Amino acid sequence: MPNFEITPDGHGFIVSGELDMANARAVAIAFREALPSGGPCTVDIWPLKLMDSSGIQTIVAAAKLAPNAYIVLHGDHDKVHRVVEITGIDALPNLHVIPCTIGLQPASA
Repeated sequence: MPNFEITPDGHGFIVSGELDMANARAVAIAFREALPSGGPCTVDIWPLKLMDSSGIQTIVAAAKLAPNAYIVLHGDHDKVHRVVEITGIDALPNLHVIPCTIGLQPASA
């Protein structure tokens, strides 16, 4: 698998590999292409292996530039959750972070 890849999926895009300073611009372009309609933009982050502050800054900038749209980060998982949690980006009003539940056992009653 390449170090980084963006795959359009009809409702947004899938980001895989490592989202860092080297490719944050490509993600910004993907957001600009996906957000003009004002509808939801789903970004599947399950395949991400790493996301640094450049990735967070790109997501925040996209959310601020499209206040009438909303972004769904789907598939938040342990390899990127810490940076999402520390930065508090899930508090942005038009950004929704949905954790990945693949492999999790339901809580027992």
